[in-house]
Amino acid sequence: MRLTDTSRVIRESVPAEVVEIAALVTELGNPSLLMFVLAVVFWLRPSRRRETALVVSYAIAGLAVLLTLETLLSMPRPPEELFRIPQDPDDYGFPSGHAFAAAVVYGGLFSAFVVGRDRSLARNRGQTALAGIGASLLIALVSLSRVVLGVHYLGDVIVGAGLGIAFVLVMEYATAGDPRRGFAIGLVLAIPAVAVTGGTPNAVLALGGSIGGLFGSSRLSVLPDLRSRLEGALLVAIGGSVVGALTALEAVVAAFAPAVVVLYAVVVCWILFAPAIVGRLGSEVLEGATRLSP
Repeated sequence: MRLTDTSRVIRESVPAEVVEIAALVTELGNPSLLMFVLAVVFWLRPSRRRETALVVSYAIAGLAVLLTLETLLSMPRPPEELFRIPQDPDDYGFPSGHAFAAAVVYGGLFSAFVVGRDRSLARNRGQTALAGIGASLLIALVSLSRVVLGVHYLGDVIVGAGLGIAFVLVMEYATAGDPRRGFAIGLVLAIPAVAVTGGTPNAVLALGGSIGGLFGSSRLSVLPDLRSRLEGALLVAIGGSVVGALTALEAVVAAFAPAVVVLYAVVVCWILFAPAIVGRLGSEVLEGATRLSP
């Protein structure tokens, strides 16, 4: 089922020079990077904030599903001597988390941004096909990179990507395009994930992120538009800095799970509320500058 022999052929057919490229490509499926990308898209695309928040809910709910499944199956990674990058050998290997995350986020963006705009797909078929090819290529490259790097077998990534795509389709139907439903589903899924995993940091993250998203997504309709590129740059700079600072606090509160839940609820709330907070800050700065000008 895990296609170990085929995986060995793939690993051995890739020259050492390509491993460094594979290590860069694999980061495109890093959950932390994917969440930051979603945050930036949310901040800089005011007209598509509802769709982006929907994909954020997919990512958080998907994390809960993946953690539960990995723990129940408890299938190990390949032997540590096969690793070509630093990796915790005690992590579970089936299904692949990177392949699953890439499928959920890139597939979710395609579903929400492209398919969701025109369900008949009667218009812009060329753009739709191009976007679909791009999303599929990203998922395939991330998945293949995990095999090349020796941290997963081919079967792990095929199942991970397949489950991710199936999850997007289920969430698309279950949410009917409403991010609040997505975060509510994430909350329902995160509770058993915390129980099954014994409260691992990622499971607690899913729980806190779902709570924060459920609260924050109720105010999407009142968020202000961007008034300039400068404000957009300010939003990314301040928003990203606050997310980084809040995430760094996990090391301080890690021993107390309820505090971690609150922390990640605040992180997701900040991502969703940042346009209003930074927009107001920008307005006050501009008004102050106007008063000081002769």
